[in-house]
Amino acid sequence: MNRFRRLETFARTGWFARGVVYCLLAYIAIGGSGASDPSPQAVFRSVRDMPGGPILLSLLAMGLALYGAYRLYGAALDSEQKGDRAKGIAIRIGCAASGIAHFLLAWAALRLATGGTSGGEGEREKAAAGMLLDIPLGGALLGLIGAAFLAAAAHQIIKAWTTEFAADLDPQAPAWAVPVGRAGLAARAVVFAVIGTSLVRAGWFGAAGEVKGLGDALSSLTDNPTLYLLVAAGLFLFGVHSFVEARWRRIHDEDMVARLASARRR
Repeated sequence: MNRFRRLETFARTGWFARGVVYCLLAYIAIGGSGASDPSPQAVFRSVRDMPGGPILLSLLAMGLALYGAYRLYGAALDSEQKGDRAKGIAIRIGCAASGIAHFLLAWAALRLATGGTSGGEGEREKAAAGMLLDIPLGGALLGLIGAAFLAAAAHQIIKAWTTEFAADLDPQAPAWAVPVGRAGLAARAVVFAVIGTSLVRAGWFGAAGEVKGLGDALSSLTDNPTLYLLVAAGLFLFGVHSFVEARWRRIHDEDMVARLASARRR
């Protein structure tokens, strides 16, 4: 139980679960079900249909939830020491958004594992965007969320170009980890840019029907088969990059529960 409280457990379990999701998503996009539904929901359904699928899917949901908790913890208490300046605050906001997104993925996986339905990814995003547009300043907020995705895409490109992520890896990490990470981050940047553009168009131009989730963003690239295959392959490499982080990412291990309790007492 004491080990389960540690930051390292949350992080490494989460990176492993993220790697499973991205590798399976790329497999579905390239060699599985094709481009008709390359989405996390399709990944969850494929895991559910395996022998012992509900148990495996529950474990995957737990991993995604742990990663979500790790990201929210990092955002709240600045465990990665990004600082309180504008850049650091922006990165911490991105961490919080990532944490919430992974909690939602975990909930979708757990719901499917316990007999619920996953629903269509695109329909949920469009419905949520439509509801947001109906509230005061909802369009501006949706546009800002889209702008945040575009900023995240730019950040992924910068990380890929500068290989700054390599500084967080253990020196014993294999040499191939850097090119794999660069390709994976670049592919993820493309998908984030598509999602961000769709949200900006929805929020600032009232086009809620154009909102895209991860699967829709990837499917939208099928008009250019070469780009589609490159991005899908890159997402597979991002999954491998997640496994690399699960094994070789350097983490300052600490008791999350004790630090959170200390922060509340201040």
